[in-house]
Amino acid sequence: MSIRGETRETRLLMNTSAAGSRIEFIDVARLYGMALVFYGHFIEELMLLKNPAAASQYKFVYSFHMVLFVVLAGYVAKERVVEISFGDFVKNRFFSRLLPFIFFTALMMIPPLFISGKFYGLELPSVAGYLKGLQNTVFGIPSFCVPSWFLLLIVGLELVDTASFRFLKQSNGRILGAALLFYLAGYLLNLKLDIFNPLKGRVVGWNYLFIHEAITLYGFYLIGRYLGRKRVLAGQVSTRIVASAAAAAFLVVFYTYRLNNGPFAFHVYDAVVILFASHGHILLFPLTALAGCALILCLASLTPVSKILEWMGQNCLILMCLNGVFYHYINPGVAKWLLNHFSGSALTVIASGVIVTTGSLVLCIPAVYLFERYLPQLVGKPKRNGPLLHRFIPSD
Repeated sequence: MSIRGETRETRLLMNTSAAGSRIEFIDVARLYGMALVFYGHFIEELMLLKNPAAASQYKFVYSFHMVLFVVLAGYVAKERVVEISFGDFVKNRFFSRLLPFIFFTALMMIPPLFISGKFYGLELPSVAGYLKGLQNTVFGIPSFCVPSWFLLLIVGLELVDTASFRFLKQSNGRILGAALLFYLAGYLLNLKLDIFNPLKGRVVGWNYLFIHEAITLYGFYLIGRYLGRKRVLAGQVSTRIVASAAAAAFLVVFYTYRLNNGPFAFHVYDAVVILFASHGHILLFPLTALAGCALILCLASLTPVSKILEWMGQNCLILMCLNGVFYHYINPGVAKWLLNHFSGSALTVIASGVIVTTGSLVLCIPAVYLFERYLPQLVGKPKRNGPLLHRFIPSD
């Protein structure tokens, strides 16, 4: 049998037959999503320097890339989560989500003592700057490592899930119906009340675990749960069909993302920004977002076996937080240098974005290895033992 044949059929069947086994193409999809995070944060700097090509690409990437992580989280979510006690749920989420958030926040508070970075008005390393940054971090804007905000959102989503899914799990019809209702309720809630808006000074007191946005995104989380139940792309599917689906999904994203012109809560950017519950059009936002998710899922399914891709996808929590190094210290200077020395054409933006993204991910590999090998309990794997710390919670 060919390697491609093994990738699309035998491998997937083997990896979904055993209870508790990982689904490899989901790990690859996570890595593709993380590459889009790195890419999006770099071209954001080019966009802020008034480059129109970067602005268009930013709008494209942001139309779906954070929703992708929500769908993937729903796909692999365990249905027995509704059977555990609330105390056990809180303990698990603290050690697997909030402790890594605290750990990386503490690490990222060290560099400003020695080097300058981009911190949105914080005067670092002053005491006042650190206190203001910590206050922002507590209420959902992790000033010292902005990309880590997504860990808080995931906790919010899982809180909504543990409260809701017990009433939905009986049928797929309930799951899909609830997905629509949660999306509409959350969308209208954020649009009408504008609950969390730093532009209007609405930060402190409103943003606990992004619950206001978790309501909206729980609809997509449930779509992921539905896809997981159906084991979509996890079985025998023709390569031709998957490739055709990927092409169709790309065309949907390409021809719809520019049509979403608001209303955006975060009106500074003419784009979807999940961090600020800024979605745009009530119909175009989910259409483009789900098409983008389908695109990445299909591409991941088509990707040949690669242990390094799967390993990096399994460590996306670490990569998400390490992106803070590039976000705060490296991307702004590189973007400025690039536009000072090269044209700002679309091809230049794409090429530079790909090079910077690839280089950034490669540079992260040693740090990912060290964290995952020696301190797994602090970076989202609290059930692992040693070598420096014992497991924080019992393994299943």
